[in-house]
Amino acid sequence: MFIQLRSFSSMRTVLQNVTRTRIVPTLPTFYSANPVHENNINRLEYLLSKYSKIPRKLNISDPLLMAREKKTAVHWITLEEYRDITGSGVRLKPTQYKQLIYYLNKLNSLDPELISEEVRLEMDKYNRDKSTFSKRGPTHDGTYRIPELDSQGRSIAVGRRKSASAKCYTVRGEGLILVNNRPLNDYFVNIKDREAIMYPLQVIQGVGKFNIYALTSGGGCTGQADAISLALGKSLLAFNPLWKSRLHKAGCLTTDYRRVERKKPGKVKARKMPTWVKR
Repeated sequence: MFIQLRSFSSMRTVLQNVTRTRIVPTLPTFYSANPVHENNINRLEYLLSKYSKIPRKLNISDPLLMAREKKTAVHWITLEEYRDITGSGVRLKPTQYKQLIYYLNKLNSLDPELISEEVRLEMDKYNRDKSTFSKRGPTHDGTYRIPELDSQGRSIAVGRRKSASAKCYTVRGEGLILVNNRPLNDYFVNIKDREAIMYPLQVIQGVGKFNIYALTSGGGCTGQADAISLALGKSLLAFNPLWKSRLHKAGCLTTDYRRVERKKPGKVKARKMPTWVKR
């Protein structure tokens, strides 16, 4: 009996010195589609349930207090920034981002004098003015950043549409436009595609004032043209940030997340039903 106990104790010491050989995921949500996002949501849900009994902010009816509250409102990170943080890319849907903002607003509605430092630190991770992840500065009226000119005077921006992506290099010049080392009229045969690319320049009255070199891949002609148009609109902000409101109102800075709806079983197309026949 003594020998058996001694063997158990020696086995325990041996097992303590053995390192773990099995690879363990760093996150409990490792096998989900967006592990980092799901882990963030679980963390916010845990904090909401933990501090659910804390009273929330009172409804303010005084106009002066409402104006002060609006001035000090929290500006959360944008969808593009959150995609960079999670590393999910287009796999992170706008609905998932709205879910994150919903939980953050619920945490922010707690009484600031009663919340703990744990909640405050968690919210600061997603605050654009305090987050270390945000690379775009406090631009509160858009989901894009204002690029800066590099050492060669170029403005570089990226745009996406459907499954197409584009990277646009813009410099001041005489109006030369190349797409994948080919002239614009040679690459895009359809006039509507060429007009879509030229639209941001028409908004700022800059046709013939910039040289544009675009690299695009994926998708079809329409998707690539819209991706280049979005990248061009973003890159123009480096030359004059005052164009931001004009381009934003014209829709040149807004990413279009629409996709083709898939075909359903039992239907001719996505929604079209077969012709009904009585017999």
